[in-house]
Amino acid sequence: MLNYIFGFNARMGRLAFFFCGFVAGIGFLMLVYGITGNAPASGRTDVLLAQAASSPALIFAFYGMLVVCFMLQSMRVRDIGWDPVCVMAAWIALMVLDRAVAGRFPEYALTYQHTTTVVGATVNGVMNLVLMFWPGSGHSHEASPVPRESSNDGMFERSSAPAATGSRVARIANGEFGGKTR
Repeated sequence: MLNYIFGFNARMGRLAFFFCGFVAGIGFLMLVYGITGNAPASGRTDVLLAQAASSPALIFAFYGMLVVCFMLQSMRVRDIGWDPVCVMAAWIALMVLDRAVAGRFPEYALTYQHTTTVVGATVNGVMNLVLMFWPGSGHSHEASPVPRESSNDGMFERSSAPAATGSRVARIANGEFGGKTR
């Protein structure tokens, strides 16, 4: 069921990933500006955070945006050819561990305002660059969705070899008669 909810089975190319992320980010910025009246880049982050914390619409939109970004990243990881269940879980676990280390040992944090370390910021940046620039595999490494059985109890299996009559017609169309070419 999680395969369909989070897009673990879907694929998304580099260009579509970039544009979907860009449109989602611009949409979220417009929503923040519409609700608070302050642009996020205006330098008044203390006022913006106070307004956002008291706005249920922004809190709901923030968590919705997290889900959308998670789905986009999962689809891109699938397109690369990696298993998004393992990659995304490891990425989240690393970010949680990094935040715990930065909170427990503030001297390892980037600055006194940050909650990540240099290692966590580097891994997060590299993963985002990989998602943006790594070429997709273009094909699936998964098994076919229809189970195949070897017995003839009603399950029909399509052969990859062409039928005998089809190959004869193709040979005749190519100018071969009786195994000889003209």
